[in-house]
Amino acid sequence: MRLGGMTKPLDAIRSLWKPLAAIAASVALSALLLVMFDYPIGASFRALWEASFKNMRVFGNMLNKACPLLFTGVAVAIANRGSVFNIGAEGQFLLGAIAATWVGITFATLPGPILMILMILAGALAGAIWAFLPGFLKAKMNVSEVITTIMLNYIALHIVGILVRTVMRDRNQAEPQSYAIAKQGYLPYVLENTKLHPGFLIGCLVAVIVFILLFKNHLGFSIRAVGLNSIASKYAGINVNRTMIVTMLISGALAGMGGAFELAGSSHYLYESISPGYGYTAIAVSVLAGDNPIGVIFSALLFGFLEAGSSAMQRNVGLSASFADIVQGIIIIFVAIATVRQRGIRRKKPTQQAASHKNKEVA
Repeated sequence: MRLGGMTKPLDAIRSLWKPLAAIAASVALSALLLVMFDYPIGASFRALWEASFKNMRVFGNMLNKACPLLFTGVAVAIANRGSVFNIGAEGQFLLGAIAATWVGITFATLPGPILMILMILAGALAGAIWAFLPGFLKAKMNVSEVITTIMLNYIALHIVGILVRTVMRDRNQAEPQSYAIAKQGYLPYVLENTKLHPGFLIGCLVAVIVFILLFKNHLGFSIRAVGLNSIASKYAGINVNRTMIVTMLISGALAGMGGAFELAGSSHYLYESISPGYGYTAIAVSVLAGDNPIGVIFSALLFGFLEAGSSAMQRNVGLSASFADIVQGIIIIFVAIATVRQRGIRRKKPTQQAASHKNKEVA
């Protein structure tokens, strides 16, 4: 049994048609919307393109915007593969940022490399802990992880708000924010005059590792088996409860790492809007990638491209920055339509084959 894995290069090629068709359709529909609201199509798309590819500076900044989406997108993808729908990547991202901030402030005398590693590990641990409760409740009591993760997102957001207004607040700043982490804990920039840090490259490596884990490893086989049919997996000897909990722990750790990298690489201090909804956008990123960790790299780049270009379109042609959100929504709608249609075709095939076989027997 393939369990949804891509065993042939042809399968990988075929899997590309849905996201590519969704992107093409969204571009066409976006162009139609621009015409309807009397905005110049050429100038709008040119501004969008130049905001990410005009030079190395804007290209590096676009990659930087994709970095948190890369980590949270892979986190959601592995959870979806195990049929544990992690809507809590947002909260886990925030907990990772909190933990990284605490380490960066508390251990300010440590050498830079050691401090950076501790911050990332602390972020991963915090994210995993925040994901453990919904995973445990799902596995042991069949409590909906969708509800628990959403509730934990709000709790995490309010924890950030309390911390930046009380014990972590830098009183020298007008707006509520924490003290900055030690400067030796700042991640170095990969490209000059950009905010691109090693987090993006590490995120790509993590995506490859998770892909190998899912499709070339016994644990990944168990995760995918449980995701397809938990009852059959149980009778096959797989510990379903443990697999669900481990899946959520890995997912939470990845989202927490995303928060730690964002803190150490970009913001350097904690504030309430450190995440503009990365954990929620990650759901769209994962859906577009078909829950494939390698595909998440490219879908994260696409969403980072849209995010980087939205403000440029607003400056150059007066188009609201919310237009990028509209494009993202259109992409997801088309992907969802293609996915549902494909599943319908797959369900019809066994029925048609059975009917054909029965007709042959009658004849």
